[in-house]
Amino acid sequence: MPVLKTFNRDFFKTWSSKMAYVLGFLFADGYLQRNKRGSSYFCFISTDREIIEKIKVILGSNHKIGVKIREANPKWKDAYILQIGSKDIFNDFRRFGLTKNKSLTMRFPEIPKQYLGDFVRGYFDGDGGVHFAKYWRKDRNKWKWHFVTHFTSASKEFLAGLYSNLESYVKGGRLGDKNRGYSLVFSRYDSVALFNLMYNNISSDTFLERKYNVFQEAFKTLKLRA
Repeated sequence: MPVLKTFNRDFFKTWSSKMAYVLGFLFADGYLQRNKRGSSYFCFISTDREIIEKIKVILGSNHKIGVKIREANPKWKDAYILQIGSKDIFNDFRRFGLTKNKSLTMRFPEIPKQYLGDFVRGYFDGDGGVHFAKYWRKDRNKWKWHFVTHFTSASKEFLAGLYSNLESYVKGGRLGDKNRGYSLVFSRYDSVALFNLMYNNISSDTFLERKYNVFQEAFKTLKLRA
């Protein structure tokens, strides 16, 4: 007998730190889908199985995590997918501005201020990154540390909304074009400010450890105080 698929159907009805985090990740690495039979799904996809496993637990889901094998290019990593069917929740996402083919049209949603950091961290764990490495400055003939945080999206309007919501926390930032989309980039000291916003009072199941660890390495090496 097939196992009945279950999850917390009320999860997105009430704001909380975990709800804001998962919603942020859905804006980044999630999508809404309807098949030919009219069934509705919301889905999460990532090359980091860790984060898909965490979201599955947070949602109280017993759905199987699928694997998308990417053989076309040896540089591509396999992707892990959590797909949950629910017509009601599919329709509920409209209040956040989420629709099918959202990547080009989505706007930054209205987030209660106390959950902004959680939403931003969720989006960051999907379509963001932190870069910390040395590079050679030819003009000064010495090595220099490069420490930046960035967010990407196919929707310039979404990133503009994100930038606007971050203005009271950062002093700089640059929104510009990149291949097949747009990027919002912050330098060293704004990266510290973003870390403080995103990782304030986190729980162990609502962040991607490898990105968190890059921040920690940068703080230790550059002797920065978070």
